[in-house]
Amino acid sequence: MKKITIIGGGASGSLLAANLLRHNKDETLTINLVEKKDRIGRGVAYSTTRDCHLLNVPASKMGAFPEDVEHFYKWLQEKNYAYQPNEFVPRKIYGEYLREVVCSTIVNKAPNVQINIIDDEAVDIALDEQQAQTILKSGEILFSDQVVLAFGNFLPPDPTVENQAFAHSEKYFRNPWNSEFYEKIKADEDVLIVGTGLTMVDVVLNLHASGHRGKIYALSTRGLLPAVHQLGHVYPSFYDELQTQTRITDILKIVRRHIKKAEAEGGNWRGVIDSLRPHTQEIWRNLPDAEKRYFMQHLSRYWNAARHRMPPEAAQILAEMQSRGALEITKGRLRKIEANENGKFDVSYTADGAENQLSIDAIINSIGSQSNFRKLDAPLLVNLLASGTINTDSLRLGLDALPDGRTLNKIGSISQKIFTLGTALKGILWESTAMPEIRVQANRLALDLLEQQSN
Repeated sequence: MKKITIIGGGASGSLLAANLLRHNKDETLTINLVEKKDRIGRGVAYSTTRDCHLLNVPASKMGAFPEDVEHFYKWLQEKNYAYQPNEFVPRKIYGEYLREVVCSTIVNKAPNVQINIIDDEAVDIALDEQQAQTILKSGEILFSDQVVLAFGNFLPPDPTVENQAFAHSEKYFRNPWNSEFYEKIKADEDVLIVGTGLTMVDVVLNLHASGHRGKIYALSTRGLLPAVHQLGHVYPSFYDELQTQTRITDILKIVRRHIKKAEAEGGNWRGVIDSLRPHTQEIWRNLPDAEKRYFMQHLSRYWNAARHRMPPEAAQILAEMQSRGALEITKGRLRKIEANENGKFDVSYTADGAENQLSIDAIINSIGSQSNFRKLDAPLLVNLLASGTINTDSLRLGLDALPDGRTLNKIGSISQKIFTLGTALKGILWESTAMPEIRVQANRLALDLLEQQSN
């Protein structure tokens, strides 16, 4: 009998469970899925209840299984949703889809398979030669052959200013994914959003849908908004020119040359960037750490803006808000955030060598998920890192692991009992947080675990 424990029931953990259920044949299998029951299949990304929060990928490409990328669109048709293949669907509907995928695989599971959904929190893992013991907050211990760490998004780090006292203010909101804070912000209050990526877009859309009247400022060091999707642009692969390159500057020159060629032929840079998608992980893995660090420091923000795009519907709302002065996107570096005696924040930032001041009623942190696991206070990670059972990758973007998800401990030994996928593999694969990558990883890891089962 084989036992597998999955810690985390968001998109990656739920899809792993679904793939284990659908791929398992004759072996007796028990799956423990540790997650709050109301978040199974949804996690942070798909737990929103707002219609304005849309997927950033067209419906026809968001299927849960790699062999059927149109599975989600087919499901929409079966449910009589009136969406077209190239439309961007509300994320709350996608959350319903993922939850139903998991539930349907549970309903149709083989009689030799048992799945336990455990509404608890894992706080530690103890290993011996035979098994892994997952210790839960309640005191219960789950015995299993393998454990999979299926983490989602963590809270973002606080802005790096000298005085951190502002972080204790009731109008500073560190969790941009908790919709409850919108009730605490008055409609006429001025808001500062730290960060200008897709999370900021979500926050602005939510404030807009709520009828917010106060001024909204969005600040980041580059002031870059996500690019807007323009579908239909295709460009042939030029990976053969890149696969031997180990310097970021050389790769950038080649990419820029192809962008110029695409534009000269009436195409678009989006097609060039999209043609890299199947090869991005391999390109990243071939780079020395020094080149990866150079990319992170100088180019990653531009890559994220070009690669992680927003739907045209979202861009139209932001553009309209900017045109009437309701939203201001600002390039600058935060220097000071201080809560004053009037309940406001005095914010100082530098831009183009000049210091600027803002008086703000509320601050929303949209910097992005903390990826340095050593800075997280999650008991499970604190304990596993302290014991050396797992280790962070060299870039502190996630966990040290092999591309197939096998984790490495503090001395570099490969674990046959602790695996991971999704966001924790960002430092290893770079592209590891979106559905096209997660569905492949979940499917492949399920097959690998089941293959170990039969050996």
